[in-house]
Amino acid sequence: MSTGEKRIAFYISTLQVGGAERAISNLASGFCEKGYKVYMITENPDGKESYPLHPDVERIMLPKPDKGSRILNMTARITILRKTVKKLRVQVLVSFIGKANIRAVLATRFTCTKSIVSVRSAPGREYGTKVRRMLAKILFRFAEGAVFQTEEARDFFAPAVRKKAAVLMSPLHSDFIRERFTGKRRPEIVTVGRLHEVKNHEMLIRAFAAVAPDYPDHVLRIYGDGDTKEKLAGFIAESGMGGRVFLEGSCSHVADAIQEAEIFVLSSNVEGMPNALLEAMALGLACISTDCPCGGPRTVIRDGENGLLVPVGDTAALEGAMRRILDDPDLEERLGVNASAIREELSPEKVNENWMAYIAQVVAG
Repeated sequence: MSTGEKRIAFYISTLQVGGAERAISNLASGFCEKGYKVYMITENPDGKESYPLHPDVERIMLPKPDKGSRILNMTARITILRKTVKKLRVQVLVSFIGKANIRAVLATRFTCTKSIVSVRSAPGREYGTKVRRMLAKILFRFAEGAVFQTEEARDFFAPAVRKKAAVLMSPLHSDFIRERFTGKRRPEIVTVGRLHEVKNHEMLIRAFAAVAPDYPDHVLRIYGDGDTKEKLAGFIAESGMGGRVFLEGSCSHVADAIQEAEIFVLSSNVEGMPNALLEAMALGLACISTDCPCGGPRTVIRDGENGLLVPVGDTAALEGAMRRILDDPDLEERLGVNASAIREELSPEKVNENWMAYIAQVVAG
């Protein structure tokens, strides 16, 4: 795209807490810094968001129609989005997540705006119903581009989608691009993420409860909020881990909160490319992750070199991985130092350049 023509819109349902919301915010701000005219389109009616944007990114909040039925509401949303995109005269609309991707493809059909959909989680979960899966597999053929975070996610779709797709990472936020902490670490095991069943925090608590008697100074801190908070609080009490396991809630300064911890753990049953894991690695923590679909953790972790991988749902394996690191300070240091190298790979400059190159390719046809 030549100077004066660099107009791009990003589209997601909301900018409230979530990995995709954080990634799209970082991308929009990065494109703005490179001279693009950037619009962020959401359907968040109250205008509240969790992630900051570059001040020159123009926010557009679409009205939420109430037509009395799902089909009529879906049609109205697509119509509103279509009118908005045509008015903005953007060359490309980049959409993130589930139904937003479906709406974006339909809204840009037979317009001058090209559509790039981005799948952020395991496709089988992001399009979990038969209807959504069918719509995605059909409609993504009509998008001019598609972005996935892993090859496994890309290969979920037909060759017609795969041949025009790219596997692209998300840029790190600047908060996580800092020198690795080298002082005495706090005796803490930490995790960051929504409190949701798919994150399997109960397995993490069970594994910690098993190692806790042998490491009486250590605590587990869980950062994040969500609909399983009360259930987890009850589970912590039942496990006798009150005073050792803490639900810290949402945190606006995650990097500061976790950078001096000993171990970061991702215990999810399924993920796309987990931002929390990438950020912990960038900070240089020794990281343990489940080897969950759709392949995000195994894409970035070389087991035993820059982190440890354990099978999904395997409490004993997670316990063993924790003990392995806690019993071996040299291993903890080596894993953390090697993990921090991901800062270069996921620097905003490098990742944004990859996105810009792909978008330019799509716009050029």
